[in-house]
Amino acid sequence: MKINTTAVAAVSATILSGSLSAKEGDNNNDYNQGGFVDDVFSKSNVLCEYVDFSLDARLRYEFREQGTADSSHAVTFRVRPGIMILPKNDVSFFVEGEFTEALVDDYNSGSQASLSPFTPGNTDILDPETTELNRAFVQYKKNGFLAKVGRQRVILDNAAFVGNLKWRQNEQTYDAATLSYNQESLALTYSYVNRVNRIFGSDATGVVEALEGDVHLLNGWTKIGQDFKVGAYAYLLDFDDAASNRFANRASSNTYGGYIDFKGFHAEYALQQDGGNSTLDRGTTDYANIYYTKKAGNWHFKGGLEYRDSEFYTPLSTVHMFNGFADRFIGQRLGLAASDPGINNFYVHACTEAAGVKLMAFGHYFYDDSFSEDLGWEVDFVAMKKLTENINLVSKIAYFNGQDDDGITQGSVQIDYSF
Repeated sequence: MKINTTAVAAVSATILSGSLSAKEGDNNNDYNQGGFVDDVFSKSNVLCEYVDFSLDARLRYEFREQGTADSSHAVTFRVRPGIMILPKNDVSFFVEGEFTEALVDDYNSGSQASLSPFTPGNTDILDPETTELNRAFVQYKKNGFLAKVGRQRVILDNAAFVGNLKWRQNEQTYDAATLSYNQESLALTYSYVNRVNRIFGSDATGVVEALEGDVHLLNGWTKIGQDFKVGAYAYLLDFDDAASNRFANRASSNTYGGYIDFKGFHAEYALQQDGGNSTLDRGTTDYANIYYTKKAGNWHFKGGLEYRDSEFYTPLSTVHMFNGFADRFIGQRLGLAASDPGINNFYVHACTEAAGVKLMAFGHYFYDDSFSEDLGWEVDFVAMKKLTENINLVSKIAYFNGQDDDGITQGSVQIDYSF
């Protein structure tokens, strides 16, 4: 196990710098002599008319125990510095780097030896060390219309099909051209994507690093009155390596679906067929998700059933948000696992707030797509506390109990800083 003491010192300095930021008007602060900081970074300053800086940093400890593999302990630090040129103009430019360092590397970060740390005997915590360009785009934005070209985030609806995998330190981005129109009661989005930059970073190779091809993402919704919303989508995925790579082959698919929301009730259905260069012969596979949400005093409740047919894959989704935080079924959902029994996921969710701490509890019970096999159950707990305007503390624990082979215990504590 390595503990990177140099990086630990650098992280400590970064965190401390957040607490040393001068308060507006505090000219006696040692870091604000003569009001210099206020003058440079004031929103009325001429510099801010042309340049806007951003910083997104996260320090996390994560533990994972699964089956007979060695338990993993990871302390990782990720920082994303960004700069936007002409932030107040209709046309603007944005560039953002991404740097992830393993301060404690007692874990396995992926399936390729080029990734660091690479420890195959340990359980997977998929946060490899990375240094890369995260986002870089030019955009035109006016009156609800947006045109964006370059490396960007694409997150559609609840990210069940298209998302950025926000939970992992290295997020998933898209080399894309996006057109969207968004008003209070209507939203339309089209993205053409020729490269999906996956979470394993530039040290990975092949489809582990990125999926390349021709992807068309269409999504829209409208609201009718205050209570009714209807949405529809079509995701057409065609990847170059489909003929030679199982993951790219499964990912090449055409998905069509829609949903309705009405007074806390949500019903969604989608179908999927082979697309583009896929050599599979799956016919049509199905997906459905039905749930109901209810607020009672300071509590929010949610309960439902998500159904995913065997060989219905969501290779671009933010999979951590679905089927439990222990991530037992992400391989099947993405299309990475050798076999896929599908899933029926009965789930409940309760959320409240006490003493400024947001508390959440989740329960899941899993069957295969035909209810013939009991796949296990899971409970998850999350606590979130906003420490300052820029700093959030998040703690999460998940326990999965499989009926035959494996149990999973996973926990994490993280500090997020952003401005």
